[in-house]
Amino acid sequence: MNEHKINFLDVIGKNTGKTKEDEAIEKAQHPEENITDCPYNVCDGSGMIRQKNENGAAYVDFCQCYEDIVLRQKLLNANISLDFLNEDFSFDDGKTKTSILKPKLVEDELKIKKKNQTKQEALIEEDPNLFIERHFSIKEETRTPGEIFKSYSEKNFELMTQSKKPANLLLFGDSGNGKTSFACLIGSFFLQKNKKVYFSNTEKFLNSIYDKKVDVKEISSKYDVLILDEFFAEYHTDSKWAKTKLKEILKIRDELKLITICTSNGNPKEFSLLYGQAIMSLLKGTFFHFYLERDGDGRIEKMQNTFEEFGF
Repeated sequence: MNEHKINFLDVIGKNTGKTKEDEAIEKAQHPEENITDCPYNVCDGSGMIRQKNENGAAYVDFCQCYEDIVLRQKLLNANISLDFLNEDFSFDDGKTKTSILKPKLVEDELKIKKKNQTKQEALIEEDPNLFIERHFSIKEETRTPGEIFKSYSEKNFELMTQSKKPANLLLFGDSGNGKTSFACLIGSFFLQKNKKVYFSNTEKFLNSIYDKKVDVKEISSKYDVLILDEFFAEYHTDSKWAKTKLKEILKIRDELKLITICTSNGNPKEFSLLYGQAIMSLLKGTFFHFYLERDGDGRIEKMQNTFEEFGF
């Protein structure tokens, strides 16, 4: 099917029944309306490039500035910052290192160090790094995060087009190492592939369900890619309810072969203590775990550049 024969405004939240070609013809008929300069100096500002084929028949191509307008609205609808409008995986500066955690088939035994100490007490006292070593084999990646997540996105898109089950992603580590940025770049990648994407703070997402503003089954099945930021930082007076809903969300999306991406400042030990075995089984069985670390804080580095831009 011609890629332009899709309903033009379906992708930005309103269906007029017009195709992109219909829109192009209307704009071509009224060139004096809504014309602005093309930032790429390719079209006349309308977003349309009038062409002729070998037989002399006229047709219209779409300029990059036109595609930017569509992507801008998609990002807004997905709740992703417009900072990612013109960004791709090449934005990665290579300063963030990545380790992949592969779950072990058989976990190493938890060591009880004190007499009469319960397993739960020993688990609480256990160093988070030792917990990770007991549950996962760790591989340090030589590729940059940008290369890894570009490959991850392309492979998942391929699986989705074949109606096969894609892989979820959990990014964790300290603040300022780019977890949210990489998640948003993955979201932007899928928006450009005409997939439905939504980004939300995990607590706000659960609150919208708790306040009955949305139905958990509907919101969990609506999006091809759901990005839950600040996973583990959510707070609810009814923590049992929150855990039940999180489990329901993850199971629904797993059954429907939809992608879920979570970012967190927590670590697997903390996840285990908060969420319990049932959710941990889902996380370990359906998510790739990536630990991101960076020398320094990416946010502070960005602020240093802002100081220079302002001349302070």
